[in-house]
Amino acid sequence: MTARRQVDVLFDLSDYPKGPPAPSVATPAQESPSADVDRAKRWAVHTAASRIRRIAISPREQRAAGWTPEQIVDYRTSMADFRIALGLAQGAAFDDIDPASGYSMSRASYDAARHSWISSMKFHGFNPGYDRKRLNKAIAYWEERRPQFLVGDDWLAAGLDAHRAYWQALDHPCTCATCDEGDAS
Repeated sequence: MTARRQVDVLFDLSDYPKGPPAPSVATPAQESPSADVDRAKRWAVHTAASRIRRIAISPREQRAAGWTPEQIVDYRTSMADFRIALGLAQGAAFDDIDPASGYSMSRASYDAARHSWISSMKFHGFNPGYDRKRLNKAIAYWEERRPQFLVGDDWLAAGLDAHRAYWQALDHPCTCATCDEGDAS
């Protein structure tokens, strides 16, 4: 018999006591009640996200534990439900959340993914043999879900422009061993 991790991680966070401030710490000036509510909401979202990460089980761990296909599907459905609840708690619009995966499909999520790729290319360059497949997969993901975001947007060109600008500002050629900017096409 294999041990199974508990999956129900979204508890009512208002049940958890808020510890008193340390006696040596001066209490801050009283803020507006809305600031306290915002802080409590951010803390609750952070705690829920931490719990989701803590119980996340990789497919390799699932296979090693001998999970049945039904258990895997149930687990993935529960994780999608957790992500949906977390996204809603973070303020995402319900229409911007993919019901199958629970991930946000908002413009902010798109911009964050794009920024991550451009930042990576800025510092590390672009190696078509290594990066092309992963970049195409990321773009295809957004093309399938929100094609309107990609209209006129070339992640590779923006990343290579950022890469060139970064190294030109340093006034010496790129030193990235994996960078093959000349063969990016």
